[in-house]
This record gives sequence, structure tokens and C-alpha cells, in this order.
Amino acid sequence: MKKLLSLLLLTAMLTACNATKEDLGLAKKVPDASKVSEQKQLLLPPNYDLRPVVPMQKADN
Repeated sequence: MKKLLSLLLLTAMLTACNATKEDLGLAKKVPDASKVSEQKQLLLPPNYDLRPVVPMQKADN
């Protein structure tokens, strides 16, 4: 009986702290709206269709 009571008391103490809730992943993390920024749209470079340069082979003389 004492073990069960001790376990319940310990559980109540640990869940009462916000820091412990965050450490255990029990607290919900809401992003700050003033710190969230939108990213620019990804664009293709203008020469995207060009093929890569292939080195020329030496001519046999």
C-alpha cells in the first residue's frame, strides 16, 4: 500500500511541473506567431534545361 501511495505521490509531483511536462513531451508546444516566417517559393534557375558540359576527347595524331 505504501509503494502505491508513493508512486501516486511521485507521479502527481512530476506532472505538476511544466518543465517536467515539456521534458517528457506531454506539454503542447505552440509556435509563436511573431517568430514564424513564410519561405519564398522555390524557383528553377534560368538555365535549368542546359545539359552539363562534357569534356572533349583528345584527337590522336
